[in-house]
Amino acid sequence: MLTRMRNPFRRSTTSPQDTAVAPENAPAAVPEPAREPAPEPPAGPTAPEPPAGSPGYHLLPSPRSVADLPGWEGLHRSYTDVVGYSHLGHVFLHDRREGTFGVLHPFRDAFKDYGRFDSLEHFDAMVLSDEGFDEFVLRRPHLDEVARRTGPLGPDQVYVPVPYPFLGGDESPDSYDRGDVWTFLRIVPQMFARQRAQEAEAESARDAPVDDGRSDSPGAPA
Repeated sequence: MLTRMRNPFRRSTTSPQDTAVAPENAPAAVPEPAREPAPEPPAGPTAPEPPAGSPGYHLLPSPRSVADLPGWEGLHRSYTDVVGYSHLGHVFLHDRREGTFGVLHPFRDAFKDYGRFDSLEHFDAMVLSDEGFDEFVLRRPHLDEVARRTGPLGPDQVYVPVPYPFLGGDESPDSYDRGDVWTFLRIVPQMFARQRAQEAEAESARDAPVDDGRSDSPGAPA
């Protein structure tokens, strides 16, 4: 719940030249000199190969304070750190006091708390890498199409739809641009605040009494 604000047939590697039969009068083949075996790599752990494709999110090498997210006051009460973000602008949050993790959904002006985890790696394995999270939050097919049309992200960049969906945008893949994630996370709450102010002003205007121009003072003609 969101709180308001996862070939049995191998192709032959031999060429036609490898399988051709030499004629009977062909000279005997001269054996190649023996080659020294290649040196074995030094013992020790090796770095794992990088996974194919992008995971759709970025984990920060070191946490940043939630104070870097002005305008999201509700987060300041519930979390202490920003630990990463998705390529579509969701923010991964951590509370050092309680050990809990959560995800901010900027365009919904809401966040979801996922409870306690032993570490960021545990949260990554259990939530961020989950197939359901990949489908419904990271929006994998949609994200792949956005990346294909818009190009790769640079450091501290996310894909941003123009206009924002709560301002009438449809989030179609060709409507995205690349933008700085921290600037994006400052602008969105400002736009929400402006929108709420405009809605409140419009509602107040509707509720205001209407002056029909008549005087209701005693003795005034009807």
